[in-house]
Amino acid sequence: MTGMTWGSSRSLEGRSPLRTGPSRPIELRHEAAGPWSGRQPSEAGGAMEPRLPGALTGTKPALIVPVFGAPGEISGLAERASAAGADIIEWRADLSEDWDSCADILADSELPTIATVRSDREGGRFPGTGHDYAAAAMKIAAMGFDVLDVEIKRSSAFQIFPVAHDHGIPVIASHHNFKETPRDVEIIEILEEMVEAEADLLKVAFQPAHADDTWRQMELSRGLHGRFGVPIISISMGHDAAWSRLAAHACGSAATFGTVGGESAPGQLDAALVRSVLDALDR
Repeated sequence: MTGMTWGSSRSLEGRSPLRTGPSRPIELRHEAAGPWSGRQPSEAGGAMEPRLPGALTGTKPALIVPVFGAPGEISGLAERASAAGADIIEWRADLSEDWDSCADILADSELPTIATVRSDREGGRFPGTGHDYAAAAMKIAAMGFDVLDVEIKRSSAFQIFPVAHDHGIPVIASHHNFKETPRDVEIIEILEEMVEAEADLLKVAFQPAHADDTWRQMELSRGLHGRFGVPIISISMGHDAAWSRLAAHACGSAATFGTVGGESAPGQLDAALVRSVLDALDR
């Protein structure tokens, strides 16, 4: 399988666009399931049922740590994430080089991995069309990661979900808005769209204009906890809202994010700090 490549790593600035080959259909293939794999055998036979890692379905927020860069950097960051107390790694493919090598390295990690290719429309570096996005997402899914992140607003999203599920891969439906925090009714509509797509976990991240936006989003998330029958990750982005990342438990968010390297989104705090706060609040 030919890996897709990126430019230099670690910082979000100065990334070169993804170099992709000709567009062509890409099919998922089965991979050997590790101890943390989201693929679980069904009772009906050899089919694999999607199942989220336990850390995302527990009673306390999971700590997710993004890693990205060249393969050598990925290895070191994954080790640092584990040492900092991460529950899950998020591999940002759109910020990484040599996807195949990165996948091989992360397969040896003791932590489950969410694979994400974030588009330039939602704060990432993937510049492709809807078809390109679908091809990239399916290629990543075929590498055997535990969970796949799919942007719900991509035109190809509803094509990706059933393919991933058919291969036993749980899917996070995500939406990031770096301009504003929408009205409550609009946020609910986005979440309902994710539920319609049969997402296994719903993730929304918004940019607040002021502190009231952050409080409003947290209150809405708390009120929606348990409504859709699947976990929700709700994030208020930006440095002014960074404190809210330490209060995921208060709004019913299934996870929060911390960093051991460069930020993958504004407002992320040091993973070890986040871990210590989560543990203190769990006592």
